[in-house]
Amino acid sequence: MHIQFTPQYNYQSFGVKHKSAPPFQGARDINLRYIYDNRLRLLPERMRHKVINAVENNGNIYEPLRDIHLRSYAPLLECKTLGKAQNMFFEFRDVLPAQTAIQHKSPNVKKIMQTVPLEDLSLVLLKERWGKLRTLDEIARELGLKDRSALAWIMSKIRIPDFGANYHKLLSATDETLNSQIAQKTKDFNAANRGVIIAHNRELSKRFKEFNRLVSQIAWDRLPHIKEAFSKLASQTNGKERFAAFWEKYPDYAKEYGQMRKIVAAELRSQGLKNL
Repeated sequence: MHIQFTPQYNYQSFGVKHKSAPPFQGARDINLRYIYDNRLRLLPERMRHKVINAVENNGNIYEPLRDIHLRSYAPLLECKTLGKAQNMFFEFRDVLPAQTAIQHKSPNVKKIMQTVPLEDLSLVLLKERWGKLRTLDEIARELGLKDRSALAWIMSKIRIPDFGANYHKLLSATDETLNSQIAQKTKDFNAANRGVIIAHNRELSKRFKEFNRLVSQIAWDRLPHIKEAFSKLASQTNGKERFAAFWEKYPDYAKEYGQMRKIVAAELRSQGLKNL
């Protein structure tokens, strides 16, 4: 068997998303140790200290990040005034009273005032967002707003700090109840769409093999001295075992070829080509 390599590579067939992939994906197994090692920069300052303390002092006993957050900000729910909340939590020191920050009573502001007096709004938003970890969509609906965009403008005017999407993802990823719900949705989808899943997995397997074939082909062409050595050996050896015999005879070449495959694979991925 003679291996043929062509100088042209078809990149276009890789990286195409499969439209029938299941919409649910199980949350990653992210605990406090993972956050401590890789994601501390994404946490609000108070929570960074809490996670560092929990990991360094509690051994391998990790509770969900969400639980730590809710416990840390539980005293906020007992605050009666914005000033009290600011004295207790330094991260809220720049928050403005809504009645002074919002001068123009827009339709959205008037809707909010039907539910919450303007003089209480700043404290209510802090409690809902930080104390209860309500989403912006949930808070917007409770205040009578159509969507989070209107709420985001008001929070900006009042200077309510937000913790961002990345921190929210970490909170969700370490929430055991949410993880269980996501896993069950994935299981239910797979059971109801068995044919789709099988076809999807077959396509992924095919693309994985094609990607590896392309990586091997390019790496091989970049190492002409290894190709030449193999050609000499191949002329003296028959059968399917000649590759194994070649790598056994030239272990340094095997290592060099392996390193080149890693380089090529990284290059292809940087161009947007995926093996999966």
